Amino acid sequence: MEKVYTVTFQRVLNYGAVLQAYALMRFLQEEGYDVEVLDYAPSYFLIQTCRPAKGIKKTLDKIKKYKKFSEFRNKFMKLTPKTYLTKNSLKTLPVAHAAVCGSDQIWNYKLTGNNFDSTYFLDFAPTETKRIAYAASAGSIRISESAKSVESVLSKFDNIGTREAVLAADVKEIVPSSKPEVVVDPCLLIKDYSEVFDSTRVPETPYVVTYVVGSGEMLEKFNDRVLEFKKLTNIPIIHIGAKPIKAADQNILDIGPSEWASFIKKATYVVTNSFHGTAFSVNFEKNFLFIPHVVENLNSRQVTLLENVELIEQMINPESNISELPEIDYELVNVKLERIVSESKSYLLSSLSNEIQNK
Repeated sequence: MEKVYTVTFQRVLNYGAVLQAYALMRFLQEEGYDVEVLDYAPSYFLIQTCRPAKGIKKTLDKIKKYKKFSEFRNKFMKLTPKTYLTKNSLKTLPVAHAAVCGSDQIWNYKLTGNNFDSTYFLDFAPTETKRIAYAASAGSIRISESAKSVESVLSKFDNIGTREAVLAADVKEIVPSSKPEVVVDPCLLIKDYSEVFDSTRVPETPYVVTYVVGSGEMLEKFNDRVLEFKKLTNIPIIHIGAKPIKAADQNILDIGPSEWASFIKKATYVVTNSFHGTAFSVNFEKNFLFIPHVVENLNSRQVTLLENVELIEQMINPESNISELPEIDYELVNVKLERIVSESKSYLLSSLSNEIQNK
């Protein structure tokens, strides 16, 4: 079997990041590749994940989460035998058929020590290794504004698939000879997550699950929206975000990726502002509402997905109240979802087999 390395944010305490890393690995394994997830642990992520939270209770919750994230990686992800702490140490990595970087915001320098980390542009890969980006994201930044910093590494890719249309446009602007395509997030490449589910803490009775990314104004506005939602249903609300909200009947803040996926899977309704909260709701065929982030640029990933599957009406207008809870007809949605997923799978597999060339 041909060896493939996947390179992404798998060392962070972020549910979507770890689950999409698992999904990309699992999909490629099912396609017959010998996949290893690069266990890259740069200092900026180690500091972020290991530093104490504010307060004893929050620190204890973080320790529990850290343990559960580590258990998930060790149990469900085939990591490289060696952990690489620096870019220079990657020079000892055995040669592979291909290296695939993505998804998540790997090209957002604000998340990588305020500098572009060239590891996530696969600069460590030797000439004979295919360099492929799959569902790469830059989050809210525009890499076109830093073209000189990334032009050289981008030009060495064999193929580039991005998660957002705006990033694809930026790549094309920086490297005119490239042929970037917009593809779906890896979490949508597989439907079956039963291997990783942990429903130990998930109630058997109906519940609404809420999940928010952000703090300050975003957290306050999300709480207000959940209060509006609460007036329309008598179902208990369980919140699984990093920080509590007052509107929830129960806040559970110390869960791992397996529990997070299970809470989404079994929920009667999902309310979220996050991309992966939205993506897993669609993948698991849940009724859901998307509450836009107060920073408009942080909504592009969610909007791209919702428009592609014609579910943009699930996004709540900031100027409107929540007045109804529409049911989603997934028979129609799945036709559109299966089409874009199929196209993305073909793009990735063709890239690995060298049928497409960006260079």
